[in-house]
Amino acid sequence: MKALVTGAGGGIGAAVSRALDARGYDLILVDRERASLDALANTLNREPKKIVCDLSSRDDVEVLCERFHTDLADLDILINNAGVVLPGAVAGLTPEALDLHLEINLRAPIRLMRAAAPQMIARKSGAMVATVSLGGVIALKDSAIYSASKFGLRGFLCGFHQELAPCGVKVSGVYPAAVDTPMLHHEALHGGSVLNFIDKVMSAEDIAKATLEAIDTGKLEVYSPYSASLTARFFGSFPWMIRPLLPFMEKLGERGRRKFLAVKGFSAE
Repeated sequence: MKALVTGAGGGIGAAVSRALDARGYDLILVDRERASLDALANTLNREPKKIVCDLSSRDDVEVLCERFHTDLADLDILINNAGVVLPGAVAGLTPEALDLHLEINLRAPIRLMRAAAPQMIARKSGAMVATVSLGGVIALKDSAIYSASKFGLRGFLCGFHQELAPCGVKVSGVYPAAVDTPMLHHEALHGGSVLNFIDKVMSAEDIAKATLEAIDTGKLEVYSPYSASLTARFFGSFPWMIRPLLPFMEKLGERGRRKFLAVKGFSAE
């Protein structure tokens, strides 16, 4: 059994890779940095295949897609985990930053899933899982472009799930709240949404468990933690309620952010 994980060198990607390795999968690890793949490989039970690929590069993505028709044609599991978030007001982001979100968070996973689909359909088996985010359910200020990319990915998964279910192929999204990774540390220290810190901060291993649940069950959406999803889905259904309540929510979030940074040993200023 073969499983491919994008963004494998990051916190969630590494945890998912270790969980799949423990299940006995032969791994294909994808990341833009060879060093992070080498470091992860040293923690696994068996030697993985390592692919250096920059998912913001359309050329790199197309080369990887072609491999789904050759040496990766027998892939059983595709985990689209790679993602990027650069917090800030839209007017202050560069055009390059806008494109980066759309390429990595939206276009690349769509292209990879489309490329993997024919082989899985032919075998009437396989699973594709994307790490989305509660940012794909509720959009907040200073995360607008991130949410735009994740809203788009959620919409794609919903339609693709319906298309492939009759073919025996599972399509799922995992929706984490805040996760204790370098990406969250960057957000906490560089103006990311303090609303990340209202609820419990999850571990990368928690999200790996949610990913395994998605693989096993084929559920369209798996939330971690489920409690945070209830609030996000409520406000996602009534987005006009967010702005009036935002000052109160931000006070709670800032309190949680400072507590998180203190636990991690970072300065809150």
